[in-house]
Amino acid sequence: MLRLACAVLCSFALSGASHFATLDGHRVHYQSYGQGREAVVFIHGWTCDLTFWSGQAPVYEKRRSLLVDLPGHGQSDKPDIPYTMELFARAVEAAMRDAGVDRATLVGHSMGTPVALTFLRLYPEKTAGLVVVDALIPLPPKDDAEREKVDAMLTARAKAFRAPDYQVPMRQLLDSMFTAQTAASLRDQIRSKMLSTPQHVAASAMEGMVAMMEQYRQGFRYPGPALVVLAKRPNRSGPTYEAYLRTLFPNLRSYQEWEGAGHFLMMEQPERFNAALLDFLKR
Repeated sequence: MLRLACAVLCSFALSGASHFATLDGHRVHYQSYGQGREAVVFIHGWTCDLTFWSGQAPVYEKRRSLLVDLPGHGQSDKPDIPYTMELFARAVEAAMRDAGVDRATLVGHSMGTPVALTFLRLYPEKTAGLVVVDALIPLPPKDDAEREKVDAMLTARAKAFRAPDYQVPMRQLLDSMFTAQTAASLRDQIRSKMLSTPQHVAASAMEGMVAMMEQYRQGFRYPGPALVVLAKRPNRSGPTYEAYLRTLFPNLRSYQEWEGAGHFLMMEQPERFNAALLDFLKR
């Protein structure tokens, strides 16, 4: 595991051709690999950037792929605007349009999954497949009391990122994403990059994810091919959760729960993740 983590760290700076699409007058940075009208599009998570996919180079360097810095992240512009899931989805589409890509298999880590789900709602004809990478798709609340409890918790979390000491709860949240198996050097790299995201971006994007909860509750169904890869957790794993996801994704090709993996499982275990992704893409 240490060897794999070191390999990810050594390649943290990617070497693909950089481009900038334009959305609402702001630049959206992305990297492009290969040629063709259909691509695999990698979408990073909250306060991350496209370098978090560096361990997937064996996949995207051999096929048509795009890696996107969502607005406010990485090398994309960071204006003080609302960072909604709709904005992020539109940014992905802008990068695809700029790159000449008509359809995409969307690979979304964490917040990248609600971005992908919003994309397929806005642009169903441009979605070829979906890969969910350790993202929270919540089970429906059992009753109004549970709904109110969840809403209060999420609202408080979002509010905390507007406070002057926002990096305190942010560090606590980041620490909960690691396991004992996560290499210390990888933890440091992840913390450094995520904590460098401007506060207005981090806070607004968190609010955007909270707003997504209502869309989850209204229900959605994606009939296209899907892959789900999760770190095994007591509150989000097991046959009940898998059965629920299969109602949302009736063409779920593979559902995987990984023991001992942290939130950044594609970085901690890149070879295993790449094998799962390649198997899905081949089918």
